[in-house]
Amino acid sequence: MSEANVQKTISKKSLRKSFWIWNSMAQAVYSFERMQAPGFVTAMSPVVDDLYPDTPENKEARIEMATRHMEFYNTEIWLLGGLVVGLVASMEEGRANGLPINGEDISGVKTSLMGPLAGIGDTLRQGTLIPIIGSIAISLGLTGNFLGPILYMVFTLAINYGINWGLFKTGYSKGKEGIQQLVASNKLEKYMTLATTIGGIAIGGLAATTVKVKTIANITLGQNKLVLQEILDKIIPGLLPLCFVMFTYYMLTKKKMSTTKMLLILIAIAIVGGLIGLF
Repeated sequence: MSEANVQKTISKKSLRKSFWIWNSMAQAVYSFERMQAPGFVTAMSPVVDDLYPDTPENKEARIEMATRHMEFYNTEIWLLGGLVVGLVASMEEGRANGLPINGEDISGVKTSLMGPLAGIGDTLRQGTLIPIIGSIAISLGLTGNFLGPILYMVFTLAINYGINWGLFKTGYSKGKEGIQQLVASNKLEKYMTLATTIGGIAIGGLAATTVKVKTIANITLGQNKLVLQEILDKIIPGLLPLCFVMFTYYMLTKKKMSTTKMLLILIAIAIVGGLIGLF
């Protein structure tokens, strides 16, 4: 059999290495020009070594593949990000074996999927799964249970390296058609709606049970002294914590304020409020 007819395959070891590099290095070199491209091209390094060994005759193919994956790329990393990496590895393998796949096809798939998968991944992971896990861990921690932080780390890593690994393998084995079916699935949209609803409930419960804000201010009317906190509790129990949560949410989402600045503002409010006898 001639060398041209030898089937090129990516070894299981290289696939595992590609996944671990992506999960660990996706944002190691981050710029607005390339975003996650350096991490992606590094994750492809075991793949290119299997498909195009470092020999003079493979030099152009290696350069072309590296150049292709240094194009701008940005998506959610730790839940669905592995899906695209596995898919691209599968497409690169097919291209190396002579299938009618050109570089523009691979770049187009990456570009078309990175936005939708970022929206789905951020909603499910950052907006739903992590808050749910965090609320459970915080509740345990508030009772003095040391399992709280351990549970948070274990479940977060299970998402990052368990679910993501499974989706990476799915992307590699199912190829382009399988990913398109996943994105177009009506069931996926239903699961997202359910997960988002649960996440909203979890965040609301977390805010109600862990944000503690009370005022010690009193209002004197003649011989009568009204306790402001009692008045607020009769209007809406937990009104002050709710106001602080909504204020923080507004500043972070509507005003696009950084979390560091918001934290400093809350600290300043607490200090000033304590000095003037409000809190």
